[in-house]
Amino acid sequence: MSYTTDRAVALAKQLERLAHANLHQVAGQVANLEFWLDEVEHALRTIDDYPRRFRRLRDAQVAWVQAHGTRVDAPCAICGGACEFGPQPPPVPTRISSELMDDARGALRGATLRFLLRCYRASLIDEAALRSASDRLQLSLEAEDLDSAIDKLRQPSH
Repeated sequence: MSYTTDRAVALAKQLERLAHANLHQVAGQVANLEFWLDEVEHALRTIDDYPRRFRRLRDAQVAWVQAHGTRVDAPCAICGGACEFGPQPPPVPTRISSELMDDARGALRGATLRFLLRCYRASLIDEAALRSASDRLQLSLEAEDLDSAIDKLRQPSH
């Protein structure tokens, strides 16, 4: 994992906890809803911008290694011991796979939607706020999501 995916996954876990928290805790977090939406927006932007940042990082590191003749002692790729070929140029950085990035993005979007729906079901935000947040973060809010939330509101509480 990397900073980019670690951050998105940590935020998704936090929002998932909030989506299942006690109602008084959820109500407290709604007071900071704009903070949470900003956090999600930034994490998604960080994921989306990763390929460009990685290319800059990789290109700068490769240029530095070439310009300075950098060599490092690395363990042998076969046995893990000292490499008999001596110091080698450091390996080129490897990027985070698109699959991991997509997984982090999906986890974050899903947890955010579940948190927003919980807030809506508890009447802590109205439909306009739910739709606005969903549009802002490009979440897949379906009519069925609202229908199930309305159904839960109509059920008598025990």
